[in-house]
Amino acid sequence: MPLPNHYLITPAPTDEAAFLAALERSLQSGIQLLQFKAKGLSEAEYRALAAKVIPRAHRYDCQVLVTGDAALVNELGADGLHLDSKALAACSKRPLPDYFLIAVSGHSLKELQAGEAIGASFGVLSPINYTSAHPNIEPLGWEGMKAVTEQLSIPVYALGGVSADDEAAALAAGGRGIAGNKGLWKAD
Repeated sequence: MPLPNHYLITPAPTDEAAFLAALERSLQSGIQLLQFKAKGLSEAEYRALAAKVIPRAHRYDCQVLVTGDAALVNELGADGLHLDSKALAACSKRPLPDYFLIAVSGHSLKELQAGEAIGASFGVLSPINYTSAHPNIEPLGWEGMKAVTEQLSIPVYALGGVSADDEAAALAAGGRGIAGNKGLWKAD
């Protein structure tokens, strides 16, 4: 299945019922690829909620990448693993067989090249624009993204200060599309 133009990264769940309802709405809107991030949950809470998220997503033919240990992918029936920049730096080889998706996050060409070297399926580059999530990191801008994508063979999603409205700009910068939750996560 080719990669879609949107890669939803779920926000931190504060209320499980509300989170699952928003997930359902997001899936109904056509999301085909998501990272179940769920920042702030304990490992047991993450597993329990992932066991609800993954089958829901699969009913809509949406692929789900989990975070954390690669063993979670098989345990939970996920479609792949998302490595943040810290997890990527600790990786010397692809943590799963080729039939699983591997996403890597990075703030620079060098980080995404490291992902490419281990056989990542795609990368996520951030921040493209200013974002409160990374206030001390200088945004790359669309020209910066273009400079990075021109030197990579893996598809790259734009993240950080972007929304669904920025899809055309991401594509023009050589990206696969946009990542995040602004405009993709249907909270209400």
